[in-house]
Amino acid sequence: MAINSEFKLKLENNQLTLAKLRERAGLTQRQLADALGVTNVTISSWERGLKEPRPNFAQVKIMIQVLGCTLDELVEATNPKYR
Repeated sequence: MAINSEFKLKLENNQLTLAKLRERAGLTQRQLADALGVTNVTISSWERGLKEPRPNFAQVKIMIQVLGCTLDELVEATNPKYR
């Protein structure tokens, strides 16, 4: 639950989030999920802070490519420690 509370606080503070990166790239949760080989439920859980993202190296590379972001942006958006 701490992740979820932390996520909501940062969202209110207009921080960079995975949802914002995805929306900026013009992708749906389903499209991002398909690119990563996960379910859209997984993406939704990551975005809502219910589950901490733990992508493997190949998925990180894909996320950077399809989201059109830098590694720093991806880390900021997905790691509660940096949000």
